[in-house]
Amino acid sequence: MPIIVKLLLRTPSLVHAAHCENVLRAAGIRAELRNTWLAGAAGDIPLNESAPQVWILDDATEADAWAALNAAANPTPGPRWQCHHCGEWHEAQFVACWHCGREHK
Repeated sequence: MPIIVKLLLRTPSLVHAAHCENVLRAAGIRAELRNTWLAGAAGDIPLNESAPQVWILDDATEADAWAALNAAANPTPGPRWQCHHCGEWHEAQFVACWHCGREHK
């Protein structure tokens, strides 16, 4: 059975589209960002055609892709933690210290 590339989402924000692509790749889902240079053509071509797009490179991963994006947008709350190396405080969703780079254990 052939692998089918599928448009997952459109967004008016290139930053949001790039973030979604990064979340998907971090989850092991092959994704591609398209229409990164078409914002200047908005108005001359339809908005849906000029907006940044995130495509998944295998449509069989669509449910996993939406689950990864949902998990990133709605992190599980938990206790804050303090880095044992530098003492910096972090929210529960972070697995490494932003200040010194040490992993939370």
